[in-house]
Amino acid sequence: MSTPSADEKKVKLWDFPVRLFHWALVVAIVTAWWTNRQVMIDIHAIAGYSVLALVIFRIIWGFVGSSNARFADFLTGPRHVIGYLGKLPKGSTSELTYTGHNPAGGWMVLVMILLVGVQAVSGLFASEDTFLFFDGPLVAYVSSDFASTMNWIHHTNINLIYAAVGLHVFAALFYLVVKRENLIRAIVIGTRRVPAELAGRFANIRFASPVLGIVILIVCALVVWGGVTLARG
Repeated sequence: MSTPSADEKKVKLWDFPVRLFHWALVVAIVTAWWTNRQVMIDIHAIAGYSVLALVIFRIIWGFVGSSNARFADFLTGPRHVIGYLGKLPKGSTSELTYTGHNPAGGWMVLVMILLVGVQAVSGLFASEDTFLFFDGPLVAYVSSDFASTMNWIHHTNINLIYAAVGLHVFAALFYLVVKRENLIRAIVIGTRRVPAELAGRFANIRFASPVLGIVILIVCALVVWGGVTLARG
C-alpha cells in the first residue's frame, strides 16, 4: 500500500451511524449464517430481527442522514453506472474522486439492503413444517400457502445474498490489491487521505448528527422488538 505523502490531506468520509450500520449488519449476517448451520434457531431469529431493524434504520438514514449517505446522492442513472464500469478495466477510475459511493457501488448498497430486507421479512413467516421446526412471529396470521411461499423465498434468497456479499468483498479486495485504495479502512475509521487538490470537495459533505442516527436506530430496534412481542402474544 502507498505511504501517505505531504500533498495529501485526511478528510472525513463516513459518519458514525453509517459505519455502525455496516459492521453491525456484517455481524448479524454472519451470526444468522452460523446459527443456521448449527441449528441454533432462537439466536438465528434474534439475528434476523436485528437485520430487520438495521435495514429499516438504513432506509430512514437514506433520506435524513448525512448527504453522502442519502439515496439521492449515490443512486445514479444507468449511463453513469455503465460509464464507470467501462473505465474500470482501463484503470482510469479512482475512488478518491467520490465523496461517497461510486455509481456501481451505490446500486450495490441498495441491492444488498433489499436482499437482506427480503430475507428478514420472509423469516417472520417461517413455518415449523419446513424451516428448522420454527414458527415465525407472523406465520399464524397468514395462510399455509403464503407461509410456504415465504419459506421458499427465505431459502432461495440467501443464495443471492451470498453472491452479493462475495461480489462486495471481491470489489473491496480489488481496490485494495490492484488499485492500492483502502476502502475498508475508511468504513472502519470514517476518514481517508486524498490528494490536497481534491480535499475541498469533501468539505461539502453535510454530516448529520450521530446522536440522531443512534436515536433512530434505537427506535427501529424497539419497533421490531415490540412488533415481534405483540405478534407472539
